[in-house]
Amino acid sequence: MEAIQHGVDPDSRTKVLFVLDEFPGPYAGTETQFWLLVNGLDRRRFAPSILLLRESSYLREHAGDIPVHVIDVLRLKSVSGLVRIVQAARWARRQGFRIAHIFLNDAALAFPLPLAMLGIKVIVSRRDLGFWYSRMNLPILRLQAKFVSAVVANSRAVADVVTQAEGFAAAAVRVIYNGLARSASLTMMTRTALGVPESAAVVVVVANLRPLKRVGDVVSAIGNLAAQGELKVHLLLVGDDRPGDSGVSHQQELRALAEQVGVAEQVHFLGMMPDPMPVIALSDVCVLASDTEGLSNVIIEYMSAGKPVVATDVGGNSELIVEGATGYLIKPRDVAALERALSNLLRNPTIAAQLGSAGRTRTESVFAARAMIAQHESLYRELLSPTAQREPSSVRT
Repeated sequence: MEAIQHGVDPDSRTKVLFVLDEFPGPYAGTETQFWLLVNGLDRRRFAPSILLLRESSYLREHAGDIPVHVIDVLRLKSVSGLVRIVQAARWARRQGFRIAHIFLNDAALAFPLPLAMLGIKVIVSRRDLGFWYSRMNLPILRLQAKFVSAVVANSRAVADVVTQAEGFAAAAVRVIYNGLARSASLTMMTRTALGVPESAAVVVVVANLRPLKRVGDVVSAIGNLAAQGELKVHLLLVGDDRPGDSGVSHQQELRALAEQVGVAEQVHFLGMMPDPMPVIALSDVCVLASDTEGLSNVIIEYMSAGKPVVATDVGGNSELIVEGATGYLIKPRDVAALERALSNLLRNPTIAAQLGSAGRTRTESVFAARAMIAQHESLYRELLSPTAQREPSSVRT
């Protein structure tokens, strides 16, 4: 097995193995929370290592004291891939790992059974509403559920999906909310640098440009506001371009839509940014119009920056936003409702400021990174307690 070794792993600490498909960097939601957790674990008590199915150039540069092991499995359905997965599980047992915490889809399909059969406590993280479930993988996930000691769901909505679809007992599921991944201490970019007039209202969306994020609904709402002639609104889009409905670039589709509704000069594509907080700081209102979410990191970041939020009422969004107190929840694909919410906030800056302030207070009390990490550490200790040894699924919700 190829290995990238970093630092020392004393025997006195509990060895925790984090298992992922790959790790391009802490830029998407799951990857951001994983990176926050693995770096924040108390090194006096826990010794984390990372096992990857596929190589990560990011970890070669940034893993620090965390050992990283890569087994080069490109396809789960290959004989060589299955052999390497079994070999990796045996290696984990020989290395003395007592807990394996699994993130992402391929790893969730491949590793629970072989790791559990070798006596390692298995935790799986679920962070979405199951958009990746299929007729092929659901039976495998249901089988694997029998070998999982605990499930970490990042919202109650996700926990409900996991218990219903995968067959986990409710007692095996722990809801641990995402922690704030980036500092809310903001260095504001200038509007001039982005081509935005000082007099314009600014709406920000931070989301990879994928059809399920429904960024086109936001473009349409901005177009409707522009057609009314009373509000000059600029839309700042932060996110990587992904395939669209009809081609390789959803950004191209969004540009065409912006042209069609007459706001091509008011929609700014800023691309992927490792830290979007300076752009968020420019906003008057922040939006997330997705069809599906687990628990959105970016909504937490919006609120931590003191910005009012308009988001679709999907997944765990209602667990983040207090309707009418920190922002507004709307039905997915309801462009008219989105337009009304934006109009209300942009025309009433006092209300917008009150909602933003309340959101910042909420993130500080509920979504602190240290709280998220501490709850994971508590779960790891519980699973290794004598009671857990006798009752593998006795995890409190």
